[in-house]
Amino acid sequence: MGTNYLKSKIIRFSTISFLFIIASATAWGQVKGEDVKPYNPDTVFIYESPRPLVTPASKKPALDEAWGVDLIFSNSGFGIGSFYQYNITKDLFSFASLYISGARNTDEFSWYDPNTGRDTIYGKVNRLYMFPLTFGLQQFILTDVISESLKLFIQGGMGPTFILATPQNREFFNAFSYAKFYTRFGTFLGVGADVGTSTTLLSVNARYYYIPFGGDGLESIKDFPIKDFGGVFLSLSFGTRF
Repeated sequence: MGTNYLKSKIIRFSTISFLFIIASATAWGQVKGEDVKPYNPDTVFIYESPRPLVTPASKKPALDEAWGVDLIFSNSGFGIGSFYQYNITKDLFSFASLYISGARNTDEFSWYDPNTGRDTIYGKVNRLYMFPLTFGLQQFILTDVISESLKLFIQGGMGPTFILATPQNREFFNAFSYAKFYTRFGTFLGVGADVGTSTTLLSVNARYYYIPFGGDGLESIKDFPIKDFGGVFLSLSFGTRF
């Protein structure tokens, strides 16, 4: 009896110990975590960039200046030029331009002279060159009516025109040793269109210059002096804004 009683005690103790161990392990395994947040299917994640993704127009650097070159066509032929432009307001600009062109009578025609082996213009006494330096204003018009990519403008200006005359009967380069230099005052009015971008300038314009020489004028052809070195000048301008 004593032996059976002892076995019963051992079995009961073992069972209680086993259940205690199981209960303890379960309790330690269930560590309390954070409270479960309710599921919100409409949650919106908002990410904020450390810097602006788009530069506001008001903070973009203003391109107030421009410069470039001109290709010129007039009654005297082709020429080249250069210009500088500065914004006064959004639609008003000040500018300076310099053209380099020949000057001649409109009825000058050359022919080959077999005696000299050169092209000759009958009666020509002087080779003439002109350099109009003008300062003026340019105003865009109808900006609220026409597309932003096409801007019409009017312009006007004035300034000195430098005229160079070299004798026709001298060899071309040697003739500059006998050159005569004149300065006359001129004005112009013009119209045109700008089809450039925010960083490039591309425009076409027509200007009418009035450049009186004064006195008896200056001869290109003998007995047919030029008294007004102005006229219509067409130009194609290429430039960049900065």
